[in-house]
Amino acid sequence: MTIALRRPFVLAGIAIVVSAWAMFSLGSPRQAAAHPLGNFTINRYSRIELYSDVIRINYVLDIAEIPAFQEMDGIDTDGDGTVSPAESNTYVDRATQEIADALTLLFDGEEQTLQPIARRVTFPEGQGGLDTIRIDAAFETPTPAGQTAIEFRDADYADRLGWKEIVVAPLPGLVLQGSPPTDDVSAELTTYPDSLLSSPLNTTNVSFSADATGAAAAPAPVLPASVTSAVSRQGAGFASLIDADNLTLSVVLLALLAAFGFGAVHALEPGHGKTLVAAYFVGVQGSARQALMLGLVIAATHTIGVLTIGSIAIFASHWVLPEALYPWLRLASGMMVLALGVRLVTMRGGGRFLHKLTHLLPWRHHHHHDHDEPPAQTGVSPWRSLIALGLADGLTPSPSALIVLLAAVSLGRIGLGIALIVAFSVGLSAVLAGISLGLLYARQVIDRVRAHPLVARVPLAASLTGESAIVRVLPLTGAVVLVGVGAVLTLRALPGLSL
Repeated sequence: MTIALRRPFVLAGIAIVVSAWAMFSLGSPRQAAAHPLGNFTINRYSRIELYSDVIRINYVLDIAEIPAFQEMDGIDTDGDGTVSPAESNTYVDRATQEIADALTLLFDGEEQTLQPIARRVTFPEGQGGLDTIRIDAAFETPTPAGQTAIEFRDADYADRLGWKEIVVAPLPGLVLQGSPPTDDVSAELTTYPDSLLSSPLNTTNVSFSADATGAAAAPAPVLPASVTSAVSRQGAGFASLIDADNLTLSVVLLALLAAFGFGAVHALEPGHGKTLVAAYFVGVQGSARQALMLGLVIAATHTIGVLTIGSIAIFASHWVLPEALYPWLRLASGMMVLALGVRLVTMRGGGRFLHKLTHLLPWRHHHHHDHDEPPAQTGVSPWRSLIALGLADGLTPSPSALIVLLAAVSLGRIGLGIALIVAFSVGLSAVLAGISLGLLYARQVIDRVRAHPLVARVPLAASLTGESAIVRVLPLTGAVVLVGVGAVLTLRALPGLSL
C-alpha cells in the first residue's frame, strides 16, 4: 500500500483515538468526582445495633447548604433570622417523627414499631456562611427471640440526591447470617470518602438473619458528638468571599479578583469545557473574534443560569427541585454539542468522504473526471454555531456560584453576590477563550513553518506539514471529537432525568 493510500487510514485512526480519549476523560471517575451537586445533597445514615433486649437504630440526617436554605423558612417561624431553642425543638420533634414514619423494620415479614428515644438538631456552618442541618436520632424496638429474618428499609427523602448508608454493627455475642454491610464508610456522615460524588453509596435496604440471644443488654443511648462545621465540599473558597468582614472598597476589589481566579481554576478542572472548545476551534479553524465572542457567550450563559436556578431555589422549590434541573440542563448541553459536531463532520468531511468512496466503485472508473473532486470546505462555521457552543458550555452553572447567590440573599448583599458571580463567570470564560486563541495562534505557527523554504526542501518535513498531511485532517478530527463528547454527555445525562 502506497503512502498516498495509507495516509487517510492513519489520519482516520488518529481521529478515532482522539475521540475515544475525549469520551474516556468525560466518562472517567475523575471527572465525575468533580461533579458539582454536593451542595444539593440530603445524606442519610443508619446503624443497626442488635442487643439481647432491644434493636436500636442510630440515624443521622445531613442536609447540605441549598436544601437547608430552603428548609429554614419552616424552622425560623417568626422570621427573625435566628433559630430559637423553642423553634429548634419544634422542628426536631417534627423531623424525628417524619424519619420514624419513613423507616420500616420487619421481623420475619412482620412490621415493627420504632420508638424515638433520643434526638438532636444542630446547624453546622457551611459554605458562604450558610447553615447546614444535621439531625441525630435513635429509635428502638424489642429484640425478637432466637434466629430471626430481619429487613430494614429507609425511604426518607427518597427523591433527593445524597449519600445513603446502612450499617449493621457486628457487636459481641451477635450471630449474623447473610452479608449485611458492617463497615462504617462515612463515620456517621462526618468523613465522606473521595468517591462521595463520583460513586455515592446508595444503600436504602438490607436483609439478613440474626440471633441476639448471646449479645449484651443495650447501654443508655448516647448521641454522637455535636458537629460545628459542615463537611468540606468543593467550591468552599469561592463561596467564602460573600461573607467577608469589613467590606471596604479594597476588600471588594480583592474579592472580585479572587472570584475571577476561582472561575479560571474551575475552567481548568476536569470536564469543564476545554475539550469542547478545543475540538470546536480545531474543527472550524475559527478567528480570534470568534474566540472572544465564545468567551462572552459562556460568561453570560453561566451568569444567567446561576440567577435562574437560584431564583427557583428561593421562590419555586416547592414545585421544582433545583437539583432536578441539572440532568435536563446536561442533556440539553450534550444534545447541542452532538448536533454541532454532526454538523461539522458533515461540513468538513462528509461530502469529501462520500465522494472519494464512490470513486472506489468499479463503474466510476469509466466516468471519472478531474472536476468531480468537490472543493474543500474552508469557511468558518456560522455564528449561530458559536453561540450554540457557548450556551452548551455555560448552561450548567457551578453550585458554588449558587451558594454565593443564596448567601448574598441571606446576608442582604445581593449586589456583591451578583458581582462575584459575574467575575467568576468571566474568569471561567477567559480561560476557555484563551484556549481557543492558543489553538488559533498554533495553527498560524504551523502555517508559517509549512511555508518556509527550508521545510519544502526536506521531503519528510514537507510530508508532515503539507496540506495533504495531518494539518489537513485536523478540522475533521475536531469535528469527530465533538461528536464523541456530545454523545457521552447526552448518555451520561439520561439516567438522572426525572419527570
